[in-house]
Amino acid sequence: MGRALEFVFKGQTFKGALDKVDRAALYGSVDVETRDRSGRPCSVATLASDGRTLIASGGTAMSTLSADGRWLERSELVAVDERGNRLNSAGSSFDSPIELKTTTSPERLLDHAIRLTYAVSPIDPVPAALARDLESGAIFKLDFSYRGGVRADPAFLMKGSEGALWLLVGSECVLDFVGLAEASGLAETAEPAGPEADDLDFEMM
Repeated sequence: MGRALEFVFKGQTFKGALDKVDRAALYGSVDVETRDRSGRPCSVATLASDGRTLIASGGTAMSTLSADGRWLERSELVAVDERGNRLNSAGSSFDSPIELKTTTSPERLLDHAIRLTYAVSPIDPVPAALARDLESGAIFKLDFSYRGGVRADPAFLMKGSEGALWLLVGSECVLDFVGLAEASGLAETAEPAGPEADDLDFEMM
């Protein structure tokens, strides 16, 4: 069972443990193992810029240096805006209770690209009023940040068709539409003639 979030709804609280659901959990995964002619497993190595030095896996690392070449620890880094002003950071959602007060529509949910899916396993009984709202199809929008950082991501708490609770984390899609009076900028192409015009090329999919 994963880490637990604490939710507040109309003064009543309950905790729910998060379990990440990814593609591997749904469909399984496949590992590809490469072996040499003798059957021994191969490992990845990096060829250095001199063209002859091989660096084994784990022999390289990323580092951050200051303008004067000084080594910087991650804890020293701060986020700033284009003017150099320090940005306020968002705390981890696990550090304090999350109030459920904003609902949204399925259409607004679909305006977001969902990148993380968590199954929520209630540790405490879900408040009756919240259970009724979720059962009726209510979708609660909240701000979520796993570790804390510059900003929190929009997240949605909802109930699935089989009764499970889900927390969906994503980002809002920003789309620019071309109006009827605006040119699309796409070159016109001649439509193919003949019976093959409506054939689908499945190799292009």
